[in-house]
Amino acid sequence: MKNKNIEKLVIKTNTGTCIKEINKVSGGLSHRMYKVSTDKGIYAIKELNSGVMKRTEAFSNFIFSEKVAEIVKHNKITAIGAMKVNNDIITKIDDSYYMIFEWLDGRILNADEITEKHCEIIGEILAKIHNIDFTEIEDEKRKNIDLEYFEWNKYCNLAEKHNKVYTNLLKENIDLLYKLNEKSIKALEYANENLIISHTDLDRKNVMWQEYNPFIIDWEASGYINPTIELIQVAWYWSGGDVENIDYNKFRILIKSYKKYYKSNIDKNAEDLVYADIYGGLEWLNYNLKRSLCIENNYEQDEIELAENEVIQSINEVKYNYSQLDNIIKIISNI
Repeated sequence: MKNKNIEKLVIKTNTGTCIKEINKVSGGLSHRMYKVSTDKGIYAIKELNSGVMKRTEAFSNFIFSEKVAEIVKHNKITAIGAMKVNNDIITKIDDSYYMIFEWLDGRILNADEITEKHCEIIGEILAKIHNIDFTEIEDEKRKNIDLEYFEWNKYCNLAEKHNKVYTNLLKENIDLLYKLNEKSIKALEYANENLIISHTDLDRKNVMWQEYNPFIIDWEASGYINPTIELIQVAWYWSGGDVENIDYNKFRILIKSYKKYYKSNIDKNAEDLVYADIYGGLEWLNYNLKRSLCIENNYEQDEIELAENEVIQSINEVKYNYSQLDNIIKIISNI
């Protein structure tokens, strides 16, 4: 069925008259990605998550994110955006929605492959994105970021009822999750007084490399964020924090590189901002708990299993992040 839809998509979008090969590729945690070879070229085709597309704001979010990518590209940063078909970036085939991208021969780095030079390059790119004038697409409504107190006890009870593999891990960390939820919201109330438009998800999986030349992909999460919070997030990911093996020298190098190119000042109120950064991890945990428990939507078994793994990983990441806060505060405060 999926292949039939992709065949229809290729014909409808004039990206080929016949398909030579379709391969599912790894990548997105929410959507499915395929490498499709046709008689006209090679494409990356993203099948959008049906649950995501049911949200009222889904289409406007994708359109906004592609506008961000286009402006970034015009500012000489290698942003990879979706192809437009009849002036649309999303094409519907039967009950499914698709986006098409030119295939890029590059690779996503493993955590142990990241060098200090990679960190220096990413720091420079992030600063240059933060320097861009996005006035033409500013949207005051998007600045109203909804902050949520998540229902950890509710999820815990449902997880126990359905005998989920992560039930005990969730139980053991309930108090910490509630504590960090409250602290992160208070911190964000401070941080949200200074917001800019950016990628907001610039971790390893969203940068493809050809040697030391980076290509920024997956702009879906583009929106408003405090620049210093995003800097902390990006430095954390690229220095190994996401795999619980942080290299603080890489962390410093990325931040120093950013500071060299950023036209404004880094907010030194690190104690508040590091807690604000944790909110994103809690939000991701909340999303995957809902997916794994089929709250709001029903999912296929492979998606449920993926979400279960993400729940376990997310809880462990939040715990590790919390254990490293003092070190991060010292580095930010002294740069």
